[in-house]
Amino acid sequence: MPANLTPEYLQAEEDFRKATTIEEKIEALQRMLALLPKHKGTERIQADLKRRLAKLKEMEQQQRARKGGGADPFYVPRHGAGQVIAVGFPNVGKSALLSALTGVPLEVADYPYTTQRPYPVMMPYENLQIQLVDTPPIVDEVEPAFAGMVRRADEVLLVVDLSTDDCFDQAEALLKGFEERRVKLVREPVNDNPANPVVERSAILVGNKLDAPEAEERFILLQETYGERLPMIAVSAKERVGLDELKRMIFEGLRIIRVYSKPPGKEPQLDKPFVLKKGATILDFAEEVHRDFPERLKYARVWGSAEFPGQPVSKDFVLQDGDIVELHV
Repeated sequence: MPANLTPEYLQAEEDFRKATTIEEKIEALQRMLALLPKHKGTERIQADLKRRLAKLKEMEQQQRARKGGGADPFYVPRHGAGQVIAVGFPNVGKSALLSALTGVPLEVADYPYTTQRPYPVMMPYENLQIQLVDTPPIVDEVEPAFAGMVRRADEVLLVVDLSTDDCFDQAEALLKGFEERRVKLVREPVNDNPANPVVERSAILVGNKLDAPEAEERFILLQETYGERLPMIAVSAKERVGLDELKRMIFEGLRIIRVYSKPPGKEPQLDKPFVLKKGATILDFAEEVHRDFPERLKYARVWGSAEFPGQPVSKDFVLQDGDIVELHV
């Protein structure tokens, strides 16, 4: 049976070949595993990727041990279209959830403290890759290291356990704990500069283990308390329920748009979107394409959100997700 490898997978494979560090190789392998079509024809490829990934993780741990732990263990380099930090108390199923969202095998067990340090994985979403970061469990309080991770990130997943009445205390403790560390978790951030004394971050309250008895009733009660403050969703990582909707919510919470370049006289380049923040203009897009373009730009044409296809627009025209832009310099 043919593997039918996608262009995105082949790009990740090329990135792996070009990678010069263990971290870059691990990240590329994780993307390959997530993007690999899952069927009988790819079973051997899946097994080989998992074997290589396990070996590289072991090498990474040995490398960290030799360095003596001098680097900040809670610093995670950013990759992809956005960085999303998953936090929660012990045994709420964070690792199982991120594994289900990404297709990357994480260490999952039915006992707490399986995750010992932050671990990034890549989640495919349509034609993007979004970085999700699994974290050690929060035990008694939100420590400064967790607050630092969230300050540097774009979005947060607050994961609570719907299989127990503790989910109510978990949600309250997470929100209050981060606020005490001057990180306010909200639906629509306004004050989102990491340098600000109090920073706002986009967050989603995720109730995991929806397959448990009385989980739906607990989630309804959670919605009554927190539904106005945060977007919320109930999922089951085990039964793979609600995952597609959660992916969509994660994308929307990043407040980004995808814009495609169309060279004059040629077809648009739909395989490689430029990722910009919501509210970005033609000038912002021009700067992403080339740093000299904003000064040299004469005009632009837009397909998508413009009134008619190929409409000439001003430099301050606000772009929307999916727009195609032709720059004339």
